[in-house]
Amino acid sequence: MGFKKGRLPVTFGAIAAIVAVTAACSSGGSGTANSSQTKESQEKSAPQEKLEPVVLNIYGGRYVSEEGFMEAYGKHIQKKYPHISFNVYGNKNAVDIVSAGQPIDIFYADPIAYPRDVGQFGLTYDMTPLMKEFQFDQSRLYPGPIQVMQETFGKGVTGLPLAMRNVVLHYNKDLFDKFGVAPPRDGMTWDEVYELARKMTRTEGGVQYRGMDFSTHVIDYNQLSLGWIDPKTDKATVNSASWNELVRNFARFYTIPGNEVGTPVAKEIMDWNRFGVKGITAMEATTFYPATVTKDLFTMDYAKLPSFSSKPGVGSQSPATYIGVTSSAKNPKEAFRVIAYLLSDEFQTMQSRAGTLSALKSKAVNDVFGADVPELAGKNVKAAIPTEPAAPAPSSKWSAQTQASYWTPLLKVFTGESDLNTGLREMEESVNKKAGELNAASK
Repeated sequence: MGFKKGRLPVTFGAIAAIVAVTAACSSGGSGTANSSQTKESQEKSAPQEKLEPVVLNIYGGRYVSEEGFMEAYGKHIQKKYPHISFNVYGNKNAVDIVSAGQPIDIFYADPIAYPRDVGQFGLTYDMTPLMKEFQFDQSRLYPGPIQVMQETFGKGVTGLPLAMRNVVLHYNKDLFDKFGVAPPRDGMTWDEVYELARKMTRTEGGVQYRGMDFSTHVIDYNQLSLGWIDPKTDKATVNSASWNELVRNFARFYTIPGNEVGTPVAKEIMDWNRFGVKGITAMEATTFYPATVTKDLFTMDYAKLPSFSSKPGVGSQSPATYIGVTSSAKNPKEAFRVIAYLLSDEFQTMQSRAGTLSALKSKAVNDVFGADVPELAGKNVKAAIPTEPAAPAPSSKWSAQTQASYWTPLLKVFTGESDLNTGLREMEESVNKKAGELNAASK
């Protein structure tokens, strides 16, 4: 029984590498006049000063290379600010950089690695003063990710969303056409999709087709806004009626005959390959994948994440690629100048057009999502845009470090090795054990 945890399925850099990046001039305003006025006011409000040459130290997590950074961000930043150059810590671990005493001006990473590494290596930095100096309006951004960082570290603004990672229902349109079943649509409940999964699970031509698979994100960024550790007591919160509802909802899909996991034909519990590589799963709930990744295999389309009957219309929480200045920064002001540009209407519109979910709430920016990606033409891409995200779950200083602790016992529930009540109890014990170790080590 295998299970790979940690790196999220499609990183911001990976999407940037898949699709062509085409510059755009749209901003978040409602029209051309408003857009130009917004740009003019931003330019006037920016600190006026002589910009001296500066080298910024960049870390994007161990999976990001120097080439990846320059393609996704660096070349655009240097076009805007020619006085800035970069030293990129490509494909390195944070511990090696910190241990060597090397500074990090800008750190960006996924929603697991960012809080984990920032907390573990003492890199937290409150950007509030810099935001005031640059008159940066954070109300333009989705608030959930910012709230998570504030609750995690208990001070100011220690991380800003750079791109969103909304959880979406992906489906294999070819399979639905093959079996003559109507595909999923926006506004469905999990109960309705469960029945749809039952219809689509079948054996035909010697092939076992599956109705549904999930990624870990349906739990980690769940629609019920449930955390796994209490930030006040550092005790597990998973052995509860609400967690029972959450786990039971997804575990039932793995009891459908032919849709089981942890079996010889489906060893991986939560596996994208069955859907995105083998093409034998009809539906997959995970963070957004562009249709480019399956274009040579099958036609993929999207529907909004089904909702719980107790939370009608509510989507996943708002996981994000985070970016921030760190406490080891040598040039915090120039670092934030870069961050402000990456979160400008100009840059975010360009990224939205290229198929990256924007960190901005702007209708103008989100309306052009995927416009420059031919494979997304005619797709229900609006399903990927956060419209009613779940409230962020309570976040503890140990949330990132204890996240993996509940997964081993939870997977036993999905495979049927443990019943639900036993699984929740073992999840509780595992989280408490890890939190106790972390608390002891921090004293």
